[in-house]
Amino acid sequence: MSNKPSTVLEKLAAYEAAKLSTQPLYDEWSQSYEQDLVGDLGYTGHLIAANALAGIAPDKAASIIDIGCGTGLVGQELTALGYTHIDGIDIAEEMLNVARPKAIYGKLVWGDLMKTTAIETGAYQAAVCAGSFAPGHLGPECYPEIIRMVQPGSPIVIFMNGAHFVEDGYQAHIDRLEQSGVWTVIEIKAFNYMSALDRPGRLIVARKC
Repeated sequence: MSNKPSTVLEKLAAYEAAKLSTQPLYDEWSQSYEQDLVGDLGYTGHLIAANALAGIAPDKAASIIDIGCGTGLVGQELTALGYTHIDGIDIAEEMLNVARPKAIYGKLVWGDLMKTTAIETGAYQAAVCAGSFAPGHLGPECYPEIIRMVQPGSPIVIFMNGAHFVEDGYQAHIDRLEQSGVWTVIEIKAFNYMSALDRPGRLIVARKC
């Protein structure tokens, strides 16, 4: 393995530790992102998320919003699984520029999930997000914005770093949303999501009430 991916992960960890926005890093990383992450480190978060959504969203014509879509890894997998109506949103414009020529998204939108986005309430029938919840990325306070985007009864699939899930108290946020009747949690499951590293992750599968 080259030193480049580990160097990128070290830079990412430094941003996260300082709780700085990682947008500049992802813009810089956009051209080598897939090779570094998937090719060299064996990243599988996109596969885990796409397969989980396929398990709960049988309608291949359902409208799906891919949160933090990046270069389109999740969108590619959903397309391969037969889904035909996928839009994406991300804060890193250069990542969107890599995703755009792949022609897997109907629409790509720049947006900051830390704020209310331009996406209309109830615009989609499913939401998926892989790899966007961590310090310097999105926090659990962004869950309501994702939930807002989908229609009642819609599935929501989130895959994230397992260490941050524990350290940043995600379970309490998830429980509060369930107790308030915002969503129903179907499962929370642990996965290792890099074949080259011990990298624990959490899959969260829920449905909007």
